[in-house]
Amino acid sequence: MLSDRIGAKARGLQDQPPLSVAEKLLLLVCAAALVFACAAGYAELDRQGKARNALTQVKAAQLAARAVAAQCHAAGTPYADQTSRDGFAAGIAEAIETLGSLPGTVTLLQVSADGYTVQQLLYAEGEMRALYDAKTGYTVWRAEPRLRFDSGVNP
Repeated sequence: MLSDRIGAKARGLQDQPPLSVAEKLLLLVCAAALVFACAAGYAELDRQGKARNALTQVKAAQLAARAVAAQCHAAGTPYADQTSRDGFAAGIAEAIETLGSLPGTVTLLQVSADGYTVQQLLYAEGEMRALYDAKTGYTVWRAEPRLRFDSGVNP
């Protein structure tokens, strides 16, 4: 039996004949399955870690956005500008990213009627995206490109 042979090799008893080809193949398949399971587990843990980091960052972005909105409201300066790329008035996104120490970018998706209360905020860093929604809470997902078509190329 294979387990007896492995035990004899481990104990240093050399009286057992060498492993057959079938036993060697079985050991190889078991080792490959173990390596695959460990690699898959590591990849999942890595994705979970990145998701938790993105959740932490969007919470920091939401708090920083709230603080900057209060400053803008007190000073009477505009906070949101839906015509801009990031949804904020000039310099506001940079102030939020600096205040929150955010390595990614923030985008204002929706603001309340008063113009200072964030309803939806998107945080993007690498392949991770995190959304703050005042009604539903926080959502984190991984965004990866699947297809890309250049605008100047006709198929």
